[in-house]
Amino acid sequence: MGLLGHFLKGPHKKTTLLLTRAGPVENPHHVLYSHPGLLLAEEGRKALLGLLPLLRRHPVAHVYAADSLAEAEAARLLAEALGVPHTLLPELRERSWGAWEGLSFAEVEARFPEEVAAWLRDEAGFAPPGGESVREAWERGRRAVRGLLRRHLGQALLVVGNCTLNRAALSLALPLPPEEGLRLEQDYARLSVVDFYGEEGVVKALNLDPCP
Repeated sequence: MGLLGHFLKGPHKKTTLLLTRAGPVENPHHVLYSHPGLLLAEEGRKALLGLLPLLRRHPVAHVYAADSLAEAEAARLLAEALGVPHTLLPELRERSWGAWEGLSFAEVEARFPEEVAAWLRDEAGFAPPGGESVREAWERGRRAVRGLLRRHLGQALLVVGNCTLNRAALSLALPLPPEEGLRLEQDYARLSVVDFYGEEGVVKALNLDPCP
């Protein structure tokens, strides 16, 4: 129908999706990680709690996150500070890196040259050995977030995500295919805001910094 069609049909309840990314994490060797992932660094805890002035501008009803280490801790910290419940969902996890989990990019290039070549040819469709492609994770994340929006129709909800999940969620409002996802930077501990009217979304803000 498109956004205009929804408005012409009359007023719709606004559902506000708030997105942040859990981190910075403890990752001194810059390895690839998904689940169970890495722990939040102290810097990450402080940065996420620094979002509270921005988050309190919205009547957050619930906080959601993946059941991975950084996301789970971040969701607990923010939910407790906001005084709302939180729920951990496996379907909100970062893409699985399979056999590449815990390796640096340099190690992956050295050990899996043929696979890296295939990755370069098809960035969205390629899956590491035993892992998940961006396209697979993207569709999983879109389904999960769409379900949360329906559950919280007319409310505001916070999703503590990761770079893949957040981009997939933003694609519910923007015509953004997985292979173009990297064009939307998702910084740690920043806030993006999307208002949904029915199935149609309007991006209000990207990567808000509480202390610019």
